[in-house]
Amino acid sequence: MSILTQILIQGTVDVQGLRDIKPPLEITESLWFYFIGGAVLLGFIAVSTWFYVRKRPQPLPGSPTQEDDTQLPHEVAYEQLAAIEASDWLKRGDMETYHTQIAYVLREYIYGRYQIPALELTTTALLRTMRRERIDTAHVDRIQQLLSNCDSVKFASYQPELSEARARIADARWIVDKTKSSVR
Repeated sequence: MSILTQILIQGTVDVQGLRDIKPPLEITESLWFYFIGGAVLLGFIAVSTWFYVRKRPQPLPGSPTQEDDTQLPHEVAYEQLAAIEASDWLKRGDMETYHTQIAYVLREYIYGRYQIPALELTTTALLRTMRRERIDTAHVDRIQQLLSNCDSVKFASYQPELSEARARIADARWIVDKTKSSVR
């Protein structure tokens, strides 16, 4: 016999020590917790949906809205490039804002001309999408050159010469000239 069995047999049984099994614990069912939790969840979903629906890309000041659909994308781009050229960013030496605005106008033009969401894509993703859409390679290469120059000023703190900065407007106009289409 094992030692454990011997200990159990030798011990005396205490009748007072044995008790019956306790009944299950009763929990009062209050539905308030579920109502409050459901209301908070529905409120969160409603607010999230409202912000999602309300989110819209912000147009450049002076750019046409969707209601004003009388101008072609290249006309809008020409006007915006002229406004950038007339601005005093170059005089003040604010190269970053100057190049940011040129890149924005070009991306907005690409969106209007090719229906590619250029404002939402990185430069690399934009160029990849343009190549996939079979846009002329010479145009895509020129756009790549212009956007990478603008990105280096915006993100790498490159300070171009004044003549080089003015050439960016000429490059943007060349791109618009070569890719514009009279068909809506």
